Amino acid sequence: MGPKENILKQLEELSVSNFEHLNGDLLSHLLGTFQILEEWGSPEFLCYAGLFHAVYGTFAYQNPVVGTNARKEIVGIIGEKAETLVYLYGSCDRTHLYGQFGNTKSIFHKNRFTGEITTLTRSILNDLCELTAANELQLALSDNSFRNRYTS
Repeated sequence: MGPKENILKQLEELSVSNFEHLNGDLLSHLLGTFQILEEWGSPEFLCYAGLFHAVYGTFAYQNPVVGTNARKEIVGIIGEKAETLVYLYGSCDRTHLYGQFGNTKSIFHKNRFTGEITTLTRSILNDLCELTAANELQLALSDNSFRNRYTS
């Protein structure tokens, strides 16, 4: 089905196709992530979080399309629930997050922008993990060097 035309247009107006991302452009990566989530039957808000997941930059892709001062604008495009996930994904200190898996009942999110630490609800953690899996799968499907680096 793909993203709604007006949402895709607003993403394109942010000039994401001008941003390099591994062996392609950021727009292609964002669309690919959206498509994976859509194929998995993920809720619409999660698909749109996938479409915008790197607009604030990420722990691994520190090249923001917009600053976090544009959060209200992004909420206006994809909705509050999707934008909250985009912000959590972009602000996540992954080293801090991943180091907790299997070691604790509560999982804490460390904001790489502010240093603030918050407890993630199980629901938000599940959404964050699903978004992360879709992102990593899209990279593996589209980038031979990424795939070769992590294949044994």
